[in-house]
Amino acid sequence: MKKKTNRWVILALSAFGICLVACLGIALVVRFSPNIYGYVLENSSLEIGAPAPDFELAALTGETIRLAQFRGQPVLLSFGTSWCPDCRLEAPLLEAVHKSYPELIVLLVDIEEDPDIVQNFAGEFGITHPILLDSDGKVSEQYQVFAIPTELFIDQDGFIRAKIIEKITPQLLAEYLPLIGINPQ
Repeated sequence: MKKKTNRWVILALSAFGICLVACLGIALVVRFSPNIYGYVLENSSLEIGAPAPDFELAALTGETIRLAQFRGQPVLLSFGTSWCPDCRLEAPLLEAVHKSYPELIVLLVDIEEDPDIVQNFAGEFGITHPILLDSDGKVSEQYQVFAIPTELFIDQDGFIRAKIIEKITPQLLAEYLPLIGINPQ
């Protein structure tokens, strides 16, 4: 009978320990989560004010596009995929920005997807701005993209002026576009 009692005591103490560790973990995440986003932004290798690394990718249309070819123009560089829910939600907004501000270059870098899937995505949302195919993920690695969508606001001199790791909204655009010389109406 003593063996059974010991087993239940050990089981109860183990369950209590697991619950205690889980609750402590949740408390830490809740306490520090507002700072995690800021920490990641501040500690990625692409610092605000740093030059945007040049790259060359095939566009969905078949042409080859280099970031450097847009020097002298502000660029909104967006990393995403067709399956990402937030990328799908922001697709119409990015297209609207592209049409509203012809002086702004909007580039969507699609990460490691089949071109046919990307073509369907572009057709579904009526996307007319360039979609670049990062088929091997090397440009995403170069830009330290760890979550999608990720947007970078690059000024006409090729410097990163802002970065966002979340779905773009009209409010965020109104806040960040002026940093690259675009003044929303």
